[in-house]
Amino acid sequence: MIGALFSLGKFIVGHENLDDLDVFLDTAKLISKTKRILIINLEENDGKLKYNSVVEQQLSKHDTKKFLYKGGPPRGTDFAPSSLITKVQSTFERRILEWFKKHKDPIFLDKVAKALEGNEEQIILDLDEKFNSIDKKDRDNVLLSISIQEGLENKFVGDYPIFKEILLEESVKRYHYLESIGESAGEGTCYLCDKETVVYGFVPNAFGFSFSTADKKGNVPNLIQTDHWKQVPICENCAVYLEAGKKFVQQYLSFNLFALKYYVIPNFLFKGDQEEFEKFYRVVEDAYKEKIDKLKKYEDGLLLEEDEEDDYTLYSIVKNMDDILEFKFLFYDLKGGGKFLDILNYTESILPSWMKSIYEAQEIVRKDILFKEENLKLNFGSKVDGDFIGLRRSKTKKNYINRNNWYAGFLRDFFSSKTNKNFLDIIGSIVGGKKINKDFLILHFMNKIRNAHRNDLENDYEMKSLTTEALMLYMFLNELNLLKGVDKMKIGSHNEEDNEKDFFEVYGEFIDTPDKKAAFLMGLITKKLTNIQYKSLGSAPFMTKLWGLSLDQKKIQKLYPMVINKLREYKAAYPNLEELISINILKSNGNWKLSRDETSFYFVLGFTLNGIFKSKKEGD
Repeated sequence: MIGALFSLGKFIVGHENLDDLDVFLDTAKLISKTKRILIINLEENDGKLKYNSVVEQQLSKHDTKKFLYKGGPPRGTDFAPSSLITKVQSTFERRILEWFKKHKDPIFLDKVAKALEGNEEQIILDLDEKFNSIDKKDRDNVLLSISIQEGLENKFVGDYPIFKEILLEESVKRYHYLESIGESAGEGTCYLCDKETVVYGFVPNAFGFSFSTADKKGNVPNLIQTDHWKQVPICENCAVYLEAGKKFVQQYLSFNLFALKYYVIPNFLFKGDQEEFEKFYRVVEDAYKEKIDKLKKYEDGLLLEEDEEDDYTLYSIVKNMDDILEFKFLFYDLKGGGKFLDILNYTESILPSWMKSIYEAQEIVRKDILFKEENLKLNFGSKVDGDFIGLRRSKTKKNYINRNNWYAGFLRDFFSSKTNKNFLDIIGSIVGGKKINKDFLILHFMNKIRNAHRNDLENDYEMKSLTTEALMLYMFLNELNLLKGVDKMKIGSHNEEDNEKDFFEVYGEFIDTPDKKAAFLMGLITKKLTNIQYKSLGSAPFMTKLWGLSLDQKKIQKLYPMVINKLREYKAAYPNLEELISINILKSNGNWKLSRDETSFYFVLGFTLNGIFKSKKEGD
């Protein structure tokens, strides 16, 4: 991964003609989040500095270098006297004044400090007044900095070499010095450029990667922490390239999948191919510009929330890429107040073509006739408008589910935060093209469906919704051929004429054995019974007879006469369907291969999909 970041960063530095200062500054963070700036203006007179006023103005993306913003640790100071405001007084005291206490210089810095400290009370009052005058929606991430009026010229932090020198010095210092350990540097061969030079030991630590930390003696050679430079020796130039690569990834290739954060790091298959680097750069930049334009339209009220389906995603990048590169996925969590990356999962060698397959599989399943408006109305009511993804968005707070990420949103429903590792592992397997145990999935499908059934016996909406999600996930993984122990099947159809066909004619490969058919059809006829009860009684008491949806062969066999007898009480009969069930129960006798969870799964599928497809054999 370090090699991929290095190659990317080296290209970025050359392509954008960046110097070290450009690389170190947190310019992208300012451009994306900060709209307003408060400037403490000092005035020079006869070699002395005095406080003048606080100026509030809009932050232009062309002026960001004037302020030298580079964020520091949460409880420390930033790398220059420019800081994002949390609370006005504490930011001024702890980030600005404290910076000048740490950095002494009698010719210039001490004079600035004296002017600030001598007028602290008035400055805080003026800052409060200006800050409160800013529109509330723009008060997050307001930048605080200083300027000095020298005659007719107003100079900012970035106009003074001393501030630049300190920022550069302290930025590089992170590569070889930790206060808790000391200095880690020596003469050696750089791991990245292979040059004999001065190399540093804390470069990966400077990026916050917790898999390469020197904080524990057990992670370093001979248990000597200052010898960490011998383990991953990196020179200053290459460290800057890494910094540039990481910042590009953070700005353009950082994504969030239902609270799961991850970076996508490109690794080019043909090293040094400048043309391919440039093509990738253009694709990413164009996709990101579309995102920024869209965000502005949202803010201006020109786009609705539903339009987010086409927002900036990994798909908007890979859809225009050939397999000239591969991706490394780094799933992480932030620790230590955002200082460290806790790497949760790392998946590599992912080709753009595979990523396209993931998005295309979602489209294939989403467009299946089962999940279109006409058929959804039969199960979820006449008010349904659109496909199941639209229905799912409208009925829950998770309206960020869209056509490009629904598989992950549905998985999140079955693998809650308490089992976050399972969710992470499955996402990692899908991204990495690794097979997933079918029984493990169905177990979790049924656990959640059973819970919904227990919690609301009268209203089966949640159960039907979860069952539909489970079916879509099963079809999605089948389309990608990722179900372990199951050969890829043909499941589903986009042909509207298939709406009139027998269910098993369209979905026969999915429900292809007598035990599957028996369980499925029992679910179907049970739903017919509960529908009759709802119409007659306003409730469906038979729902309590389903053993909490924990069904096996014996219970399916017991359930059959119970349903038939209850139907007769309501003077209802489905002779062809009843015959088909009895035939499949007999055929499966002695050859029932479904587990308890699989039996229950096929049953709830029949219960959920009742009435969508006509059955030539049913005749009703």
